[in-house]
Parts: sequence; structure tokens; C-alpha cells
Amino acid sequence: MKGTIRTIIDICIIMLAVFLIIHRRVISAALTGAPMPETPEWHKKCLGCGKEQK
Repeated sequence: MKGTIRTIIDICIIMLAVFLIIHRRVISAALTGAPMPETPEWHKKCLGCGKEQK
């Protein structure tokens, strides 16, 4: 049981590190007040994040 919990914690740490690496420019822009970077094309198509707000 201890090994399973440790493995789950390790996987969560790895996933957090990957998330931070992928979103580093957005995090930096949010902290410094700089403009947000442009959303990638695949992100706009799949998730609808780049659509105009009405």
C-alpha cells in the first residue's frame, strides 16, 4: 500500500512539472502583467478557446 501511494504521488509530481513546463509563458505573462501569448491553432479548433465572445 505504501508503494502504491508513493507511486501515485510521484506521478502527480511529474504531471505538475509537465503542466508548468507547457504553460510557462502563460504563467509568466500572468505574473508580470504582460499580454497573454497567442493560443495555438490546434487549441482553438479542439477546445474553442479562440472564439470571439459575443
